[in-house]
Amino acid sequence: MPFDGGDSEVCLGTITTIETVNTLADPRSALASHIAAGVDEVTRHDQDTRRVVVKVEAVFRGREGAWRRWSSTLSNSPATGTRVKVLDQELANELMVDIADTSGYVGYLRGADDVLIPITLDDYSGPRGARHSGVIGATGSGKTSYATYFIATMMRHPHMAQLVFDPQSQFSGEHGLPISLQGVAAALGRKVTVARISESLRLQKDAPLFLQLLQESGFFRRLAFGAGADDNIAAAREVLTSALNRERDLHSACGTTDWTEADSATLMRYLLQQLYDILPTGTVYAGKDQQARVAATLHRPTESPNGDPIAADTLNRLPFGALDDDGTDRFQELLETFGTLHQLWGLYNPAGLREIANGATPETLGDEYRRRSAWGLIADAVRPADDRPAPLLILDLSAGDTSDRAADILDDPSLKARIMRQLVATTKRVGQAEFKKGRLLDVNWVIDEAWAWIGPPDPRTQPEAIAALSNEFAASARDVRKFGIGICAITQSATSIRDDVWRQMSVIFAGYGLHDNADLTRLSNRMSEAHVALYRATPPPEATGRYVFTCLGGGVTGLSFGANPVFLEAFTDPRDWLAANTSWLTALRARFLHCLPAGDTGGPLTALPARPTAGDAVSAAHTGHLDTRTRRVAADTLAAFTPATPAGGRPDAVTAGRWASTGPVDDGDPPF
Repeated sequence: MPFDGGDSEVCLGTITTIETVNTLADPRSALASHIAAGVDEVTRHDQDTRRVVVKVEAVFRGREGAWRRWSSTLSNSPATGTRVKVLDQELANELMVDIADTSGYVGYLRGADDVLIPITLDDYSGPRGARHSGVIGATGSGKTSYATYFIATMMRHPHMAQLVFDPQSQFSGEHGLPISLQGVAAALGRKVTVARISESLRLQKDAPLFLQLLQESGFFRRLAFGAGADDNIAAAREVLTSALNRERDLHSACGTTDWTEADSATLMRYLLQQLYDILPTGTVYAGKDQQARVAATLHRPTESPNGDPIAADTLNRLPFGALDDDGTDRFQELLETFGTLHQLWGLYNPAGLREIANGATPETLGDEYRRRSAWGLIADAVRPADDRPAPLLILDLSAGDTSDRAADILDDPSLKARIMRQLVATTKRVGQAEFKKGRLLDVNWVIDEAWAWIGPPDPRTQPEAIAALSNEFAASARDVRKFGIGICAITQSATSIRDDVWRQMSVIFAGYGLHDNADLTRLSNRMSEAHVALYRATPPPEATGRYVFTCLGGGVTGLSFGANPVFLEAFTDPRDWLAANTSWLTALRARFLHCLPAGDTGGPLTALPARPTAGDAVSAAHTGHLDTRTRRVAADTLAAFTPATPAGGRPDAVTAGRWASTGPVDDGDPPF
C-alpha cells in the first residue's frame, strides 16, 4: 500500500474466513428473475468470487526495500484491488532481515512448510522485566517437545539462565525429548548442572520444615500418635524443633552444634530421648494412657499407666522400644525414614556417605561426593560471569533410583510439595537479594507438570501442603517478574493454572486438546472468536502428524506485533531445528569458544549434540554436578554410616560427628 513521500506498507495477516460469493445467486441481481425462469443460461461458477476476512497481525513500513516494524494495524483501509499474496520465505526474509541473525525458530507457519516463524521473544534483563509464559496442551499434543525446542531456542540469549523444576525426571533424564537440552547447552559453553533432591541437592537449613517432612512421612504414626492427633504431633514438633536449636544439648549428644552435620542415628536417638523425657509433663499428650502408648514405642514399659508393676510374663511379651538396647529392629525401621529425610540437609551425597562408611575421611572427598546447597546452586545459575554464558540448572525433584522405602517417602506428593515450596521461596529470595543490589536478573524458570503445583487451591480435595505450594507460587509470580525471572509453566489445560497466575501470563503457546468450555473461555479472552474457531478446527496430531500451536502474546514472533495469535507447526525432525538455528548457534559458539568442552574447537554444529555424561572427558568441565549415579540407598547403608549409641550412653563427640567436615565446602549460603 503506497503513501505520499515514497513510503509503503505491507501487512501480514491470518485468513479467518473464506466465503464463496456469486452475484447471479443474489436475489437482488438484475438477472435473477430471468435465471429463475430459465430464460438466460449461465455457468454459475463463472461468476464465483471469494470473499476473505483477514485479521491483520503485523504491519511493516518501508522505502526502497528497507522495512521497519511499524504497527499492528494498517494506517489506511486498503483500496479495492490491493494485491494480496500468500507469504513465502523470500518475503519473510526481506521484511525481517534485521532480526534474521538473532531470531530463533521452533517451527513453520501453519499450512506452509517452507515459511519459518521467527521467535523474537527478548531476554528478561530489560526495564520491562520478565514475561510469564505457558506451554499448554493435552497429552499427545507435543507440548513437551515444543517446550524443549522453545527452551533451546531461548538459549540464543547467552546471559539468560535456564532453571528447570523437574518433578518427574523428564528433563534430567531427557526421556522423550526431541533434542538434548543438556547437550545443546554444553555445546554453547554453558555449565550444565543436574541436581537430584535425593542425591545431590542440599536444602536450606530449616528445622521446622524437617519436622514437617517427618510428619508427612508417617514418622510420628510409627511412634503411636493416633489418628486425628495433628495437634499432638504439632506439639511434639515444637518440642523437637526447640531441641534442634539448643546448641549445648545438641553438642553434648551429637558432637556438633549443627543438626545438619550430625549423623542421622545419633541425632534421631537424641530427639527420641527428648520426646520421651517431655511426655510426663503433658506438653504433648495430657492423658496418661496416651503418654504411655507413645512412651512404649521408645522404651519397653515396666509399669502400667497407673504405676503398678507389670508382671514378668506379660513384660516378656512386650516388644522392646526403639531406645532399648534390644530395640535395634524398631530403631532401624524409624531410621530408614528419619535418615532419608535428614540427608536432604546433609553435606554428603549417598556416594560420599558410602566412601565414609568404608573408611574414607571427609577431608579426602572431592566436590563430586558432596551435596550442593539449593541457595548456592540457584544463586550461581542466575549470576553468570560477564565472559561466560548462563548455566542450565535442572533441579530433579524425583526420588530417583533410591531404595524402595526412600522412593515412597520422597515421591509422596505432600512431602514433595513442601520441599518445592522451600525451593520456590529460595528462588524468590535470590531474586530479591539481587534486586536490592540494583541488578536485574535474566532467568527462564521452567515448571514441568505445573498443573499439580500451580493449580487452583481446593482445601476440600487437596492436602494442605499442595495448597500452600500453590499459594507460594502465586505470591512469587507477582514479585519475580520485576526481578527478571519469568515462569514458564508446562501443563495440560488452561484451567489447571490458578486465575491470579494465569492473568500474569503474557505469552501462551496453546497446543491441541483445549476443547473444554472452560479452557475455550480462557482462550477467547486472549483472542477473537474467529481465531478460536481456527484453533478448534485444528485436527488432532495423530491424524495428520502435525503439531500445531497457537502463539498468543505481542512480541513473541516476528509475524504478529499485537494481540492476534500466530499458528505454527512445531518441528517434528530435530535436524530441522538445527538447520534453522545454525546462524545464532555458530555465532555463540565462536563468542564463547573459551567455554566449550575440551576438544571442541567451535564452528557450526554438524549434528545435534548428545547428552553429556559424567566421566565424558569432552564434557566433564561442563556437566558440573551432573548426577548419573543410580546406586541404591537402603536402610543398611544408613546404618553403616550412622552408628547407633547404646541406650543410656552418650556418643563420643568425635565419632558422632566424624563425617561432618571441620571445614564443609558449601557454595553460597544465604546471607541470613
